[in-house]
Amino acid sequence: MIVWVITFWSCVSMIVYTYVLYPVVLVIVHRARSRRPAPPTSAEPPSVTVVVPVFNERRVIEAKIANLEATDYPSGKLSVLFGSDGSTDGTNDVLARHQSIVLRATMFPLRRGKAAVLNDLVAHAAGEIVVFSDANASYAPDTIRRLASHFADPAVGAVCGELILTADQDTAGGRGEGLYWRYENALKRLESDISTTLGAVGPVYAIRRRLFRPLPAGVAVVDDFVIPLAIIEQGYRVLYDPSALAYERPSNSVYGEFRRKVRIGAQNFQGIAIFKALLSPRYGFASFALWSHKIVRWLVPLLLIGTLVSSAALAPTSLFFAVVTAGEGAFILAAGLGLLLELAGARTGRFGLPYYFVATNAALLVGLFRCLFRRQEPTWDAVR
Repeated sequence: MIVWVITFWSCVSMIVYTYVLYPVVLVIVHRARSRRPAPPTSAEPPSVTVVVPVFNERRVIEAKIANLEATDYPSGKLSVLFGSDGSTDGTNDVLARHQSIVLRATMFPLRRGKAAVLNDLVAHAAGEIVVFSDANASYAPDTIRRLASHFADPAVGAVCGELILTADQDTAGGRGEGLYWRYENALKRLESDISTTLGAVGPVYAIRRRLFRPLPAGVAVVDDFVIPLAIIEQGYRVLYDPSALAYERPSNSVYGEFRRKVRIGAQNFQGIAIFKALLSPRYGFASFALWSHKIVRWLVPLLLIGTLVSSAALAPTSLFFAVVTAGEGAFILAAGLGLLLELAGARTGRFGLPYYFVATNAALLVGLFRCLFRRQEPTWDAVR
């Protein structure tokens, strides 16, 4: 029985640590340390190239082009590169009509995956700063200017902005994603103020072009996580600027988010080999944050299983563990009811958040198995 007790409390402790204690530690350290001096400012804005990889984005590509044309960044300092990864839905026709000196598009005939497209786009970028964006994300007029302003500080290697989700808050997916991003943005702000944040936000982040390391084209990885980590490994900071805004409408269904998170989960696990050096304590705060914010979080599905199995094994001999097991069962039941309500087209109500939490961790678990069995392809599909 002692083995089950140790298993239960070890799993619970790690879950509580990554979700609760780590943020508390960040708050304490943030309040205790002295405020960083204001970053230097530059009168001359750097040259910027925005890169946008796309696959079958005919529905949103016109709006994306119009949004980039509305930016307030100096026109002589801005260029845009689109890369179409074998699109077949008319995306290429739209891009061809909008080609100009400022906006250029490359229509790759074969579908190779996002990493290969990004490698090619960055290799042809002329700007000192490269801004990464997605086809379905729109920027505030000053977003690019706000991102670029931080590079006046030579210690800064990358900057990520804030993604605002324009989701339907009456759906489980909308509420769940909204809550998740508010939590993640709070962590990014604390990490950035203390030292460096880790991953960026795919639709809105910028890097110094010279610090870019080509992504592995044959393995699916999360570019907005691997690229910033490579920059940290080179000795530079990754900042978070909540005033550099991007807007995106995600899938309002938990099922849609499940598909996306399975892909991201598999890519995260596949990326560990690339950034494994940063797991060493010699990288200081970056290593601490990587273990606390990411690695332990990715293990939560296994920890949840360990908690459920160990509490169930102890339930026959302990009232405490019997109550815990009953509570876990009720939570799973609530998640199941949320699934049934969504399938029926009804509002999930109070069952939405349990459903979202269980679905998110189940997706991560499926992603782990995809990684282990090499089932995750480098190509990607938009989830709307």
